[in-house]
Amino acid sequence: MKRKKLLSKAAAMMTAAMLVFGVSGQMVSATEESVEQIGYIMVQPRGVYLQGGFSKISKVGDGKITAGGNTSAQKVVSEVSINVNVERKVNGSWKHYTSWTATKNNAIGITSYKTLTVPKGYYYRVRSVHYANSDVSSSATGGYYI
Repeated sequence: MKRKKLLSKAAAMMTAAMLVFGVSGQMVSATEESVEQIGYIMVQPRGVYLQGGFSKISKVGDGKITAGGNTSAQKVVSEVSINVNVERKVNGSWKHYTSWTATKNNAIGITSYKTLTVPKGYYYRVRSVHYANSDVSSSATGGYYI
Protein backbone atom coordinates (compact mmCIF):
# COMPACT_ATOMS: atom_id res chain seq x y z
CA MET A 1 0.00 0.00 0.00
CA LYS A 2 2.82 2.39 0.95
CA ARG A 3 4.70 1.62 -2.28
CA LYS A 4 1.56 2.25 -4.34
CA LYS A 5 1.16 5.64 -2.67
CA LEU A 6 4.83 6.52 -3.36
CA LEU A 7 4.48 5.50 -6.99
CA SER A 8 1.33 7.65 -7.31
CA LYS A 9 3.16 10.64 -5.82
CA ALA A 10 6.16 10.06 -8.11
CA ALA A 11 3.89 9.85 -11.17
CA ALA A 12 2.12 13.08 -10.17
CA MET A 13 5.45 14.87 -9.69
CA MET A 14 6.71 13.62 -13.08
CA THR A 15 3.55 14.85 -14.82
CA ALA A 16 3.85 18.26 -13.18
CA ALA A 17 7.53 18.55 -14.13
CA MET A 18 6.78 17.63 -17.72
CA LEU A 19 4.03 20.22 -17.98
CA VAL A 20 6.25 22.94 -16.50
CA PHE A 21 9.18 22.18 -18.78
CA GLY A 22 7.14 21.43 -21.90
CA VAL A 23 8.33 17.86 -22.29
CA SER A 24 5.97 14.92 -22.47
CA GLY A 25 7.31 11.61 -21.17
CA GLN A 26 6.39 8.40 -19.48
CA MET A 27 8.15 6.75 -16.54
CA VAL A 28 8.29 2.99 -16.50
CA SER A 29 9.57 0.98 -13.52
CA ALA A 30 10.66 -2.62 -13.64
CA THR A 31 9.68 -5.19 -11.04
CA GLU A 32 11.85 -5.81 -7.98
CA GLU A 33 12.62 -9.44 -8.95
CA SER A 34 14.60 -8.80 -12.17
CA VAL A 35 18.30 -9.52 -12.68
CA GLU A 36 18.79 -5.88 -13.60
CA GLN A 37 16.54 -2.87 -13.48
CA ILE A 38 16.04 -0.40 -16.33
CA GLY A 39 13.65 2.55 -16.23
CA TYR A 40 12.92 4.35 -19.51
CA ILE A 41 11.47 7.71 -20.43
CA MET A 42 10.15 8.19 -23.92
CA VAL A 43 9.60 11.76 -24.98
CA GLN A 44 6.91 12.76 -27.46
CA PRO A 45 7.96 14.97 -30.41
CA ARG A 46 6.73 18.07 -28.51
CA GLY A 47 10.16 18.28 -26.83
CA VAL A 48 12.40 20.40 -29.01
CA TYR A 49 15.70 18.84 -27.90
CA LEU A 50 15.27 15.81 -25.62
CA GLN A 51 14.65 12.47 -27.35
CA GLY A 52 14.74 10.06 -24.39
CA GLY A 53 16.78 8.41 -21.71
CA PHE A 54 17.01 5.61 -19.19
CA SER A 55 18.31 4.67 -15.76
CA LYS A 56 19.89 1.29 -15.08
CA ILE A 57 21.12 -0.72 -12.09
CA SER A 58 22.64 -4.20 -12.13
CA LYS A 59 24.55 -6.45 -9.78
CA VAL A 60 28.11 -7.11 -10.96
CA GLY A 61 29.58 -8.93 -7.97
CA ASP A 62 29.28 -9.59 -4.26
CA GLY A 63 28.14 -6.23 -2.86
CA LYS A 64 28.87 -4.45 -6.15
CA ILE A 65 26.46 -2.71 -8.49
CA THR A 66 26.74 -0.80 -11.72
CA ALA A 67 24.49 2.26 -11.77
CA GLY A 68 23.94 4.92 -14.40
CA GLY A 69 22.03 5.75 -17.51
CA ASN A 70 21.83 7.53 -20.83
CA THR A 71 20.35 10.75 -22.22
CA SER A 72 19.67 11.18 -25.96
CA ALA A 73 18.88 14.40 -27.79
CA GLN A 74 16.93 14.66 -31.07
CA LYS A 75 19.89 16.42 -32.69
CA VAL A 76 23.26 17.86 -31.70
CA VAL A 77 22.63 20.29 -28.84
CA SER A 78 24.85 22.77 -27.04
CA GLU A 79 24.57 20.80 -23.77
CA VAL A 80 23.29 17.32 -22.96
CA SER A 81 23.58 15.88 -19.44
CA ILE A 82 22.46 13.24 -16.99
CA ASN A 83 22.20 13.54 -13.23
CA VAL A 84 22.35 10.04 -11.72
CA ASN A 85 20.98 9.51 -8.19
CA VAL A 86 21.51 6.19 -6.40
CA GLU A 87 19.12 5.65 -3.50
CA ARG A 88 18.98 3.01 -0.76
CA LYS A 89 15.82 1.88 1.03
CA VAL A 90 16.21 2.39 4.79
CA ASN A 91 13.33 1.66 7.20
CA GLY A 92 10.85 1.67 4.31
CA SER A 93 11.96 5.01 2.80
CA TRP A 94 14.26 5.77 -0.12
CA LYS A 95 17.33 7.74 1.03
CA HIS A 96 20.11 9.39 -0.99
CA TYR A 97 23.18 7.13 -1.26
CA THR A 98 25.31 8.87 -3.89
CA SER A 99 24.91 10.94 -7.06
CA TRP A 100 26.86 12.49 -9.91
CA THR A 101 26.33 14.53 -13.05
CA ALA A 102 27.89 14.03 -16.48
CA THR A 103 27.69 16.67 -19.22
CA LYS A 104 28.78 16.93 -22.86
CA ASN A 105 28.79 20.03 -25.02
CA ASN A 106 27.87 20.01 -28.72
CA ALA A 107 26.71 16.39 -28.54
CA ILE A 108 23.68 14.23 -29.29
CA GLY A 109 23.88 12.05 -26.20
CA ILE A 110 25.71 11.05 -23.04
CA THR A 111 26.12 7.82 -21.10
CA SER A 112 27.45 7.59 -17.56
CA TYR A 113 27.96 4.50 -15.37
CA LYS A 114 29.87 3.80 -12.18
CA THR A 115 30.61 0.56 -10.39
CA LEU A 116 29.97 0.98 -6.68
CA THR A 117 30.66 -1.21 -3.66
CA VAL A 118 27.54 -0.98 -1.48
CA PRO A 119 26.49 -2.45 1.88
CA LYS A 120 24.53 -5.66 1.38
CA GLY A 121 21.05 -6.32 2.76
CA TYR A 122 19.34 -3.29 1.18
CA TYR A 123 17.28 -2.41 -1.88
CA TYR A 124 18.90 0.10 -4.24
CA ARG A 125 17.45 2.06 -7.16
CA VAL A 126 18.61 4.64 -9.69
CA ARG A 127 16.75 7.83 -10.56
CA SER A 128 18.15 9.99 -13.34
CA VAL A 129 17.30 13.46 -14.56
CA HIS A 130 17.88 13.94 -18.30
CA TYR A 131 18.68 17.31 -19.87
CA ALA A 132 19.07 18.43 -23.49
CA ASN A 133 19.42 22.22 -23.64
CA SER A 134 16.21 23.51 -21.98
CA ASP A 135 14.26 20.20 -22.12
CA VAL A 136 14.26 18.03 -18.97
CA SER A 137 12.64 14.78 -17.85
CA SER A 138 13.47 11.85 -15.57
CA SER A 139 13.51 8.07 -15.36
CA ALA A 140 13.78 5.56 -12.52
CA THR A 141 14.40 1.88 -11.97
CA GLY A 142 12.58 -0.32 -9.53
CA GLY A 143 14.29 -1.50 -6.34
CA TYR A 144 17.05 -4.09 -6.63
CA TYR A 145 18.07 -6.15 -3.57
CA ILE A 146 21.78 -6.54 -2.94
